[in-house]
Amino acid sequence: MFLTHRTNLIQYFTWILVFIFSGLLLGNTPLDEDTCEDCHDDISLDHSVHEDLSCGDCHTLVIETGIEHGEDDGAQFRDVCDDCSECHEDSREEWEESVHGISLYAPNSEKEAAHCWKCHGGHNILPSDDEDSKTYPLNLAQTCGECHAKPELVKKYNIPNLHPVELFSKSYHAIELAKGNTEAATCNDCHQYHDIRKGTDPGSSIGHSNIAETCGECHEDIYQEYKSSIHWEALARGERESPACVDCHGEHEIIGSDHANSPLTKRAAAEKTCSRCHTNEKLVAKYGLTEGKVSSYQDSYHGLAVLKGDTSSATCFDCHNAHAILSSNVPSSSIHPTQLKDTCEKCHPNSSDNFAQSYTHQSVMIAERPAEYYVKIIYYFIIGITIGGMLIHNGIIFIGHIIGKYRREEEHDYIQRYTRSQVNQHFVLIISFFTLVITGFALKYQVVLLGEWGMTESARAFIHRGAAVLMILLSVWHMGELLFTKSGKQFIKSFFPTKKDFVSLFQTIRYYLFKGCKKPKHSRFDYAEKVEYWALIWGTIVMVATGIILWFPIYFGQFSPRWLIKVSAALHYYEAWLATLAILIWHFFFVLYHPKEYPMALTWIHGKMSIEEYKEKHAGDYKAIMDEVDAFKKGDIKLSDCCFQSAE
Repeated sequence: MFLTHRTNLIQYFTWILVFIFSGLLLGNTPLDEDTCEDCHDDISLDHSVHEDLSCGDCHTLVIETGIEHGEDDGAQFRDVCDDCSECHEDSREEWEESVHGISLYAPNSEKEAAHCWKCHGGHNILPSDDEDSKTYPLNLAQTCGECHAKPELVKKYNIPNLHPVELFSKSYHAIELAKGNTEAATCNDCHQYHDIRKGTDPGSSIGHSNIAETCGECHEDIYQEYKSSIHWEALARGERESPACVDCHGEHEIIGSDHANSPLTKRAAAEKTCSRCHTNEKLVAKYGLTEGKVSSYQDSYHGLAVLKGDTSSATCFDCHNAHAILSSNVPSSSIHPTQLKDTCEKCHPNSSDNFAQSYTHQSVMIAERPAEYYVKIIYYFIIGITIGGMLIHNGIIFIGHIIGKYRREEEHDYIQRYTRSQVNQHFVLIISFFTLVITGFALKYQVVLLGEWGMTESARAFIHRGAAVLMILLSVWHMGELLFTKSGKQFIKSFFPTKKDFVSLFQTIRYYLFKGCKKPKHSRFDYAEKVEYWALIWGTIVMVATGIILWFPIYFGQFSPRWLIKVSAALHYYEAWLATLAILIWHFFFVLYHPKEYPMALTWIHGKMSIEEYKEKHAGDYKAIMDEVDAFKKGDIKLSDCCFQSAE
């Protein structure tokens, strides 16, 4: 019985093994062409370069084993590329060394990396000279763009250029291609066909030390000129800072120098392209370049004219050449002393040697241009003495007129227009406002004088915030007076706008445009003063609120929306400009520039205004003032309640 049971078990396991091996053998049965057509009857090799091949010539693994092949993964891409290499071994070897091949063969392979049929097509592979081919010169940018024009893909794999296809489409090369010029450079002319490498790879055709040779495939003459230059000499030594083609011309969006956006227009060369290296302090120090070359050119006639937009004046490459840029010590250099005359004669026929030597652009230093240096120093002294003397002379006259006006006003009966407290508030406002203006704009704009006085950023910020605190305290002082004093309540009441103010505005404009019109009669404060006062209130609120946010951004950032700090900075900046310009244009006109106020209105000093002047400027309030004067003379009101003051 035991033997019978054992025999049954052996038979059972034998049948299991038979079924397993039968399934495996049947599953791996080789396939033929007819079997492929059962699922892939819509695929044809007609007109393809492979139309004489069969499925098995490329899909060897599938045909020979019959394995499942519905899923796409990196391994299957590699297997198919292995099949391609049966005929295209050299191309396969190049591709394996490329950034695409390395990515696909990496341990964590990226199936999105370009492989054979992504660029050449699958079954519809056409010759590269066929206009419908994916690798036809006019189509290649679009083919590469299937990956490189997708921002999400470019970002995912940290590809350096975010929009290469879009930029290339604007280039001179793309424009020529669009005209049908298949000789114009496209992607593979610079990046190669299969051996596409990163720019940081020493073997890359677009590597910094190789790009000139790559461009030279089409631009042989220019390449030979460049190889004679000081830039190539440095690059050949391994100096990566030395410019190659793309540093001046750009990478993908290469456009002609006659294009407005080209980095090689005369203005762009002088202002950006050449100056980017020749004003770089580190490069100037490292390579022993002469300082001030760019600034001295930009201060010359040529530089000033070019920066203004003139296209006929000489820029960098007109004198130094575009590609064959040589040191001035090389006899064949266009700026060698023996060659300068010929260089200048390109624009200035019949130039002399002295003329040519006089227009070099060394810095105005005693060792290089002694005569010009001494003229500069002498005239600095003459200008300082002359203009300084004029300022002192005219300042004495100006101050004399102020004193004279002050004394004349003291001889007249006057109105106490502002209280002593209000005059003092105005003094504090002047100090805080202009301190804020100077120290605020000093952050945005370089103020050389402040730096020479030792104004560090810490000192600037401290003074600016101190002035802000002073203005806040002033606002509290002013608000307290408005709320708790009789004069303050009258003051704010007089500043409320009325319908009459709008009428006065139009009457004033009509009066000065058409002299026959009647001059408006303003009340205690006219519309101009009211506009300025409420603008001051509004501006103070905006500047204080935004200033506090900018002073304590970490605190406010804990609970405020993320846009608040940046919006506060914008409000603070533009409100500062609005307030400053309003003072210069509006306020100063009425107290300084106005013809009848020369040399200035003195009310801000003592708070007074003569009866005659008040009658002229505020005729609408004059009767009320005179009624107050009569009441005072009759003893109906106290002196302290009367704004009239006698000169006696």
